Amino acid sequence: MRCFSLALARGPLWLVVLVTVGIALMAGNLLGRRPAPALAVAPADSTSATEAVVCFGSVDLEHGVTSLLPLQPGRVAEILVRENQAVPAGTELLRLEDRAARSRLLEAEAALKLSRLQLDQTRKVPDQKRDRVAQQQSLVDAAGARLAAARQVLAQRRKMGQIPVIQAIDVAASEVQIRELEALARSETLRLAELKARDVDAEIRRAEYDLAVAEARHEQARLALEECSVRASQPGTVLRILVGPGDVLGAERGQPALLFAADGPQVIRTTVEQEFAPRVQEGKAVLVQDEADPAVSYRGHVAQVALWYSQRRPVLHDPSQMSDVRTLECVIVLEPGQPRLRLGQAVRVTIGTVPP
Repeated sequence: MRCFSLALARGPLWLVVLVTVGIALMAGNLLGRRPAPALAVAPADSTSATEAVVCFGSVDLEHGVTSLLPLQPGRVAEILVRENQAVPAGTELLRLEDRAARSRLLEAEAALKLSRLQLDQTRKVPDQKRDRVAQQQSLVDAAGARLAAARQVLAQRRKMGQIPVIQAIDVAASEVQIRELEALARSETLRLAELKARDVDAEIRRAEYDLAVAEARHEQARLALEECSVRASQPGTVLRILVGPGDVLGAERGQPALLFAADGPQVIRTTVEQEFAPRVQEGKAVLVQDEADPAVSYRGHVAQVALWYSQRRPVLHDPSQMSDVRTLECVIVLEPGQPRLRLGQAVRVTIGTVPP
C-alpha cells in the first residue's frame, strides 16, 4: 500500500485523478449491490422523531405467493389458463397426460365391483349353510336307516334254516353290505360335522375386508388421476406460467409450474437491522411510499414483528434474491379503503414518526 501511494505521488496529476475516480466507481458499484439497510431518521426534535426508522420492503400476500406443481410426475399435456387470469376456486389450471392413471382407475373399479359381488354372495352363505346342514342330516339319517335294515337282514339270515352253503353266502353278502353302509354313514356324519363347523361369520368379515381394500385402492387410483392436474384451491390470479405443453415434470420438486396469488389481504414485508430493532413495535404508525415515486404514499401500521432474526423472505420464486443477511422481519398492514398495490412492488417504509 505504501508503494502504491508513492507511485501515485510521483506520477502525473491526471493519472492520480483517473485512479481515484476508478476506485470511487468500484466502491459505488459494490455498495449498490448490497441490500439497503434500515436507517434511523435524523431527529427533528428530541422527542418522538428519534424513534423513526426508514427501511425498504415489498408488497406480498398474507400467506405469500403459492407455487403450484402437480403431485404426480409426467408430461404436460395442456395449459388451461393464461397469465394475469383471475379464476374461481376449483378451476383446472394445468393437466398432465393421464392415460396410465385412467387405466389404473378402470382396473380399480373392476376390482371394486368384483369385491362387492363376492360380499353379496358371502352374505347368503348362512342361509345356504342351514339348507346344506339339513340336507346332510337327511343323508346321515338315510344312511343310518339303511344300515339298521341291513343288520336286521343279517340277523334273520343267520336264524333261517337253509342249506349251509347258501346260508353262508347270504350272511357274507349281508356283512359286506353292512360294512359299506357303515362307511357311508361315517362319511355322511363327517360331512355333516364339517358343514356345522364352517365359520360363515369369518367368511363375511373377510369379504368385507377385501371390499375395504378394493375401495382404498380405488380411492388411491382416483386421487392419482386427480393429481395429474393442478387446480386452484381458492379464488385468485395466475401470476406466471413456467412450463408449457410437452415439458416433463419429475418426481423431485424443483421449479414450480405456476405461480398463483390467492385473493386476500395484502401486506408489506420489510426488514430491520438489529441495531434499529428496539425502535420497532407492533401498532406503530407507518408511512409507505413507492420507491420510484415518493409522492405515491399509503398509511398503515406494524401488525407483526418477528421473534427471531432470520434470512430475508423472497416474495416470489427468485433464487437470485439475496437472503444471506439476517434481519428482523416486520409485517405491515395498510389501512382499509386504499388502492391495492402490485405484488413484489418495492416500497420505502417509515416506521414511527409519520409526516402529516
